[in-house]
Amino acid sequence: MSYNRLLKSRKALSAIFATLILIAIAVIAGTVVYMFVSGSFATVAANNGVSGQEKVTVSVATISIKNGVTVYVEQTGGPAATVNSLIIKDAHGNTIAAITGSFTVSGVTGKENTVALTSGTLTSINGATPSALTSANVGSLCTVTVTTKAGGSFVSSQVVATA
Repeated sequence: MSYNRLLKSRKALSAIFATLILIAIAVIAGTVVYMFVSGSFATVAANNGVSGQEKVTVSVATISIKNGVTVYVEQTGGPAATVNSLIIKDAHGNTIAAITGSFTVSGVTGKENTVALTSGTLTSINGATPSALTSANVGSLCTVTVTTKAGGSFVSSQVVATA
């Protein structure tokens, strides 16, 4: 009778090992898929193997009904980024307004409604106050999302809209 117990316990032990091996394979496969999706393996031959993701930091943003929107951005690496719009959102993530028209950078109007960023340089981007931004938005928390031609979206910290 003890021999029968030994055979049964061997089967149970095999099932446990098989389950652990399947879990390990699933975790490894999931890690590889995550790395592909997040861009860790994405390289661009034209950029000599530099990662294909833009790296832009939105340092400070201000929203004023009277003076418009000002965003300070810096490109910290990756391929050259070109800003093509500023999107203002409320605290719930709902879009209030979008600025896709002309921008001003250090007193020079952006050509073709875009602003090319220079790596390592803090750039001030100014946009006119959109008509959707009214005095009703004064005092509310908002964020400014900077979008690029390549499809990147970079969000500022929350700011209070002022008059």
